[in-house]
Amino acid sequence: MRLFPFYGIIMGRTLGKRGLTVKILLTTLNAKFIHSALALYYLKNYCQSTCQEIKIREFTINGRSPDILGEIFLEQPSLVGFSCYIWNIEQTLEIAAMLKKVLPDTIIVLGGPEVSFDACSLMESNLSIDYIVTGEGEETFRELILCLGEGRNTGDVAGLVYRKNSVPVKNPDRLLIKNLDQIPFPYPPEDLDKFTGKIIYYESSRGCPFNCRYCLSSTSHGVRFFSLERVKKDLKLIVQAGIKQIKFVDRTFNCHQGRTKELLSFLLDLDARGINFHFEIGANLLDEEIMDLLGKAPPGYFQLEIGIQSTNPLTLHAVERTMDFARVRSAVCKIVEAGNVHLHLDLIAGLPKENLASFEKSFNDVFKLHPHNLQLGFLKVLKGSGLRKQAREYGFIHQDCPPYEILSTKDISFRDLLDLKSVEDVLERFYNSGKFRQTLLWFAGRFPQGPYSFFLQFAQFIMARKTAGTSRPDVLARELWDFSQNVIGKEELLLLKDLIKFDLMLMGKKFRLPDWLQDESSQRDLTLEFLKDREKTLSLLPHFSGMNSRKIYNTISVEKFAHTFDFAHCRIKKISDVPSYMLFDYSKVDQVLKYAQVFVISMANQKIKF
Repeated sequence: MRLFPFYGIIMGRTLGKRGLTVKILLTTLNAKFIHSALALYYLKNYCQSTCQEIKIREFTINGRSPDILGEIFLEQPSLVGFSCYIWNIEQTLEIAAMLKKVLPDTIIVLGGPEVSFDACSLMESNLSIDYIVTGEGEETFRELILCLGEGRNTGDVAGLVYRKNSVPVKNPDRLLIKNLDQIPFPYPPEDLDKFTGKIIYYESSRGCPFNCRYCLSSTSHGVRFFSLERVKKDLKLIVQAGIKQIKFVDRTFNCHQGRTKELLSFLLDLDARGINFHFEIGANLLDEEIMDLLGKAPPGYFQLEIGIQSTNPLTLHAVERTMDFARVRSAVCKIVEAGNVHLHLDLIAGLPKENLASFEKSFNDVFKLHPHNLQLGFLKVLKGSGLRKQAREYGFIHQDCPPYEILSTKDISFRDLLDLKSVEDVLERFYNSGKFRQTLLWFAGRFPQGPYSFFLQFAQFIMARKTAGTSRPDVLARELWDFSQNVIGKEELLLLKDLIKFDLMLMGKKFRLPDWLQDESSQRDLTLEFLKDREKTLSLLPHFSGMNSRKIYNTISVEKFAHTFDFAHCRIKKISDVPSYMLFDYSKVDQVLKYAQVFVISMANQKIKF
């Protein structure tokens, strides 16, 4: 989801008095600790010259509101600005109301996508809010600070909602900034130091070429770009700071193909190993030259997110989304086959003209592409979106409060959506987590009605056992095994057992198999036997040269399987029914799915040999 460039602030009644320090605090509640708020950093650096002190404090929605209030209070700000989204608005309003009680002279300003629409109503019901910045906020916020500091009327500040005689008044919308390069780089060195272990968000453009009616990008038209020179300069600074993941928030990163090719070539030339660049792209805009550039990336260097949402042409037409699924399928298959780019595909349940049968087809169409991550989302009927205005036409029943998630439509019932919720749970815990990808790909192919049928039946099995939500690998493995007993033939159970065992051994670190997955060979320590031949060990694992056997032992595992497999591009393939021994090296994890490196070896005369 795009992060709107808005920022929050607080101004006290001393703001315009000479000799007093004005303290502006920009803050937000992120969904997770690893997230960061690009909007706050934009605002701080755009407005730095207008105020003596601007500080950023980021919290998460997992924090207790009284604790967050205490942290803000101790800052003693003159003005506090909150950046507001569907995931934090209710808690933000709660904190703002308490803040006004303990710091009545502090000015409270809201901004962001969740308050940019129907702002007057929000201010009427929340008396603690002094101002709301709507839409793109850099220039509006800067003008607000200047007006407050100089004691000028805010009635001429475009894009601002304020109170006049206690009544909320909305000023005309502000024109968008044409030259994005006038916006300073959001992360000076002192800010970059804060992002160790976090995702850093960056944008090379604003706007979207599409007008999908479920998205807030449909409220503005056209795409504006930062210059390529500016973007390259920014990215060099971020890479040099050692940031591990850079997530572009461009709505469609590849909407300008020539520009996309130049940026991808630039990133490849940087050769910044250990860094991951995430892009949201339109797959039907990919051409052969871009595909070739993606194919040159080191494993895990690029990560792509593609919003397919639905494969139903009637649904896509209703939401004004342009997509040639045949072309998307071709591009996605090439990316998956190359095996070096992590691929994330999205579906949305609850869209117009898509009933359960239609969504099942969309799910099957997309799952059969074997993405590394398939997100099953549920329509959010967002304020200001085109679908919000068509809610009655499509029979939308949705939550009144954020996140405004769909409850039912003309085409899909609440009962249907409950089933989809249970499917989402299985998809997240077993597949998107990477824990049982091989097993689920095999299992889903055994259901004649398609992958969705497997996921639904498995989800219903889990719901009956009341184990939904657990993430322990051994528990998940047992759920898969118990479910299999009545849905596949006995002749395939041995292969399934191998696949479950294989998935458990792949998971990035040494794992002790549950007793029910072990056979008579497990009574012997196969890893220890393998390490007895030092010469052969180092010929297969030369990177362990100079390391003692105990340390090597803690970093590898050898396990017996009833079949012989080939494992490439994060995908397993059965070669034969001949038993084999496989070596898992956890010091050399795959950079796409973080799997262990795998070798096939054999056993003869109780000694493992190559």
